[in-house]
Amino acid sequence: MNRKIKVLVVPSDGFGVGRHRSVNPHTKLQDMYPDDFDIEINMTPNWGDLESFDKYDIIHFHKGLYQNMEEFRNALRYFKEKNIVTIMDIDDYWDVGQFHPLFYSSRAMNLPEKITGNFPLVDYVTTTTEIFAKKIRKWNKNVFVYPNTLDPNDMGITTEKEKSDRIRFGFIMGSSHKRDMEQFQGVVSTLSKDIIDKIQFVLCGFDLKGNTTIIGKNGEVVGTRPIKPLESVWYEYEKNVTNDYKIISPEYKDFLFKFLPNSQWPNVQNEAYRREWTKDLNTYMSHYQHVDVLLAALDTNMFNEVKSELKFVEAGFTRTALICSNFGPYNLVGESIFKKGGGLDENGNCILIDPSKKHKDWSKAIKTLVNKPELITLLQNNLHKFATENYSLSKITEKRAEWYKSIIKKEKD
Repeated sequence: MNRKIKVLVVPSDGFGVGRHRSVNPHTKLQDMYPDDFDIEINMTPNWGDLESFDKYDIIHFHKGLYQNMEEFRNALRYFKEKNIVTIMDIDDYWDVGQFHPLFYSSRAMNLPEKITGNFPLVDYVTTTTEIFAKKIRKWNKNVFVYPNTLDPNDMGITTEKEKSDRIRFGFIMGSSHKRDMEQFQGVVSTLSKDIIDKIQFVLCGFDLKGNTTIIGKNGEVVGTRPIKPLESVWYEYEKNVTNDYKIISPEYKDFLFKFLPNSQWPNVQNEAYRREWTKDLNTYMSHYQHVDVLLAALDTNMFNEVKSELKFVEAGFTRTALICSNFGPYNLVGESIFKKGGGLDENGNCILIDPSKKHKDWSKAIKTLVNKPELITLLQNNLHKFATENYSLSKITEKRAEWYKSIIKKEKD
């Protein structure tokens, strides 16, 4: 092809997954290959105006969930007739599972059926891991893995840490991880005072957003109201990682119970717990400046099994050590520093925790790192090397560019 390959990118949103899976990869593609690609990003194309899409060679979209699904699928059939290549990206399992906060709304809107119904209508599907790819191939054989990546110059990524006399073990996550956090239940109560005095648990992402449903006397839904702090899942998380506030001073507990957004206790450096309020996408990665060791627990369910290894990527790029569940994506890429049967793997990039052991092995791993802090440095350096070598946006963009060129050549030949 002598002319540029014209790609229409349709993100599902302008932040979060839309940024990771659609916007950043294609903005980078344009930047690295300006003579080969012409990228257009449009979150709200008119799927009913079919002829307006004739100028594109590739149409890349995420999931493909729209109010008028028939109109959208009619567009997919039109693209097939016109030899316009369609690529559907998906990063999360279509069935969120009964314990996810979005379970009932997802089922009510038939989202699993809508997503899987798109697979046979597109030319290619991209996803995050080979585990997920195997699930998708039931509907479409042309599945390619493009992992979540980071650009070291994006979103304020830094390997610098805020200085602290304590070793900081942190959780960086959203509000939908209640089952995952239950993997950590009881861990703090098993740690002795001499260990607690040397560490700090950091809970990142705390917020009080959301509403709760008001149920009438007869069981009917009568409305909603803003959620109260003690009803928040973050309060449950906080009780978990503070052993019901037993590891902090009474004065600090009183301060925390005021639930003052974005406020910080003046003496927090000397406490065994730190609350970090939620940040926007542009400053999200700064959470890692307060974390030496990331704790990433996963409940063993299908939704988690096919998740991406993004926590490996984030921790690696910020030179943060990682303790995580030996399950799903973490099992796929994790090489534990501890060998089976004993011994140390100097090339290990994490500590893997058997989900069946729960609080026992989480506690053991924390104690080991506190007593041997040199292992934290080893883990930080190993994971940093692993992540930057395998999940750099520029390196994955090189692969994407060659793939796009090859599929266009195949369609035009």
